Amino acid sequence: MTRGRVDGYSAVLGYGFIIPDDGSTKVFVRRTDTEGSEPLENGDKVVYEVIRGKEGMETRGVSRRG
Repeated sequence: MTRGRVDGYSAVLGYGFIIPDDGSTKVFVRRTDTEGSEPLENGDKVVYEVIRGKEGMETRGVSRRG
């Protein structure tokens, strides 16, 4: 699992980005990629998997980390 921080996320639009802790390129995240019922917010620390989507790298299995 990769660790990162939510950035540029819009709850209204249901998507944004995650900036990886390791400094690699930020990845696209959709509301449907998240686990649990709480919506993401900018600044949330998360863990996730990175997959190759239709338009580039994106996330799967995003969840908050403590």
